[in-house]
Amino acid sequence: MPEKEMAIKFLINFAVTIAAALSGYFAAYTGLRVELAAKAEARYVDQLDVRLARLEASIDERFASKDDFSEFKNVVVGKLSAIETMLGEQNRENQKQPEYNDFGQGKP
Repeated sequence: MPEKEMAIKFLINFAVTIAAALSGYFAAYTGLRVELAAKAEARYVDQLDVRLARLEASIDERFASKDDFSEFKNVVVGKLSAIETMLGEQNRENQKQPEYNDFGQGKP
């Protein structure tokens, strides 16, 4: 085998080996980055959980008691029921009125 062919084969093998090594390096690097990002995100979520727990602990019944909240809920439900009743009555009235066509006459 001539020396030129051997040199070309060596260069091709060397290039493939370098490409494989770089591919492995970048795969490992990317995997580590993803793993570190997941750990950092988990730590951030844990910190937020701790802060939220502290906030919940610091909020006692200063803002609204359970009774106040229950009363507010009952008022809102009452108002929504009144709105629903009013809309139902309007809907019944609209169904009683005859519909008119473009010429101002009732539909046959």
